Formats: sequence, C-alpha cells, structure tokens
Amino acid sequence: MKNKETETRILNFKDNEIEPLTLEELESSVGEESYSGKPLMGMYHYEFIKAVMDQVNKAGCEGQITQIFAAQNRDKTRPGATVIPDKRELYGDGDVRSFILRRIFGEINITSLEDDQTSTAIGLSYNQLGFQLAFGPRVKVCKNLSILGADRFMSTYASQNNMPNPQRMIEVLSDWLHNFEEERARDVKIMDGLQNQIVPHNQVLEIIGDLTSMRIKRENNKFPKQALPPLNQGQIGKFATRYLVEKATNESKEFSAWELYNFATEMYRPGQTDMPIILSSNYAMSQYLMNRYNLN
Repeated sequence: MKNKETETRILNFKDNEIEPLTLEELESSVGEESYSGKPLMGMYHYEFIKAVMDQVNKAGCEGQITQIFAAQNRDKTRPGATVIPDKRELYGDGDVRSFILRRIFGEINITSLEDDQTSTAIGLSYNQLGFQLAFGPRVKVCKNLSILGADRFMSTYASQNNMPNPQRMIEVLSDWLHNFEEERARDVKIMDGLQNQIVPHNQVLEIIGDLTSMRIKRENNKFPKQALPPLNQGQIGKFATRYLVEKATNESKEFSAWELYNFATEMYRPGQTDMPIILSSNYAMSQYLMNRYNLN
C-alpha cells in the first residue's frame, strides 16, 4: 500500500521521455549501489549536484539550481529508469521513491558578474557511462549553456579531458569558482570573438558540409575511430534549415559564428539530445568553431 505520510512526485516515463525533478525528489529516489554498498558510479547523482552547489556557495558566488531532469532510455540491461518492485508496493505506482534513476541532467545558474545578455552556468550530467561537468556563459534569451574551451569541460568517460572520478571534478570546479572574475572575463572575451566573426554564406555551407563529413566518419567503420561530432544527421538538417530560412527572410543578413553556435545549442537540451552527449556535443561544436576561427 502507498505510504500516505509523504506525497511525492509521480513519474510517467511511458508518456514522457523526460521528467523534471527537484533536488529533494532526486535524493528520495533509490540509490544504485555496488555489492559493497557504495554508490555504483563513485558518487550518487544528488551528492554530485549538492557538492557542486556547495562549491558555488563556498566561492561566494550567487547561484541556484535551475533544472534537473531524469530520462528513460531503451537499454535493457541498465535502463535510464528502473522500478524496484518492493518500493513500488510500499509507495505506489510511479512514485519517485520507487525508481533507480540513471540518466540525470542538471544546471546551476550563477548570476555573479552577469550582464544584460549572459550569466554563467554549470551543466551537470550523470548517466550509465559516468559523470560530466561543464562551465560557461548562459544566454538569457534562450537559456542555452555555452562551453568555450577544452578547460571548461570535464568527463569521466568522454575521450576529451578525461577526469578520473567526480571528486576530482569538484576540485577543479573549486579552482574555477575561486578565480571566477578571471574565468568570466576570459569567457566574455571568447564570446565577443565569436560575435565579431562574420561568417559569409559560402563558409556557412562549408560548415554544414564539415558537420556532415564528421558525422559520416564517426558512423562508418571504414575510418579510424573519430571524436563525437557536434551534430547528428537529423540535427544537421535542423541547423541547415534554421540558417537557410533566416537567410531567405533577409538575404543581406550576415551571421556571426556566435549566432551559428547558438543555432546548435538550441538542440543541446534534455529531450532533444540524448543526455549522455548533451555536454559532449556542445563542447564539440564550440571547439570546432573556435578552432576554425583561431579563438582558443
């Protein structure tokens, strides 16, 4: 029977690909543990978010959690969300406290040193592969995170900038936050560089071709193993369509590298990009543009 003492969120992954959560709701879910009783991934997802938020506070930055999402997926061995039968019997169908949640994406918004256009955000990912963390400007209009450089992205499983464990990520983040003014100024400088870099129409078409080539090489075993491409084929189509429609509306308009980057970051969201590669894809796109225009 359902415990009536505490009413909590009901999750419905049959109808919803993703479900929003509070930190308290996430903490009330079932923690996945090894045979020794320790967190299977080295740290519980909610502990990771709490530890990041603690570093924000210790550095004297003004920040708050703006979103946490859980997602299901089709992995039969370790799906994104698994119901524990005895917990379901205790709490009832769909109760968050009956789930192991293995696919989590969160964001913390930092308003310290914000301007009219951007604040700073920390993106966090926990999934079956491990942990990822990214740091960079957050565009206020579209609420998109920008990852401007290799030293703004950490992962325990991606090929780029590997970290041995989530604890080490927290240590590096602490360094970023305690030098927040310098880090913010550096990001603003790169952002200005992207905004000032005008990309002629023929170069935009070259970029679309490059993105397609990168995707093909990644998916074809005839080539050596390639890094994760910034966009998959469906996303490349959306990116190209967005550009071509806006160009047709105003043929004289010339787009900046920053605008093109933001066409892509619109897609790096839970429900539009698979959670384990949201931050990786974002990082790949920014690195591609920064390398192309020598903005590193």
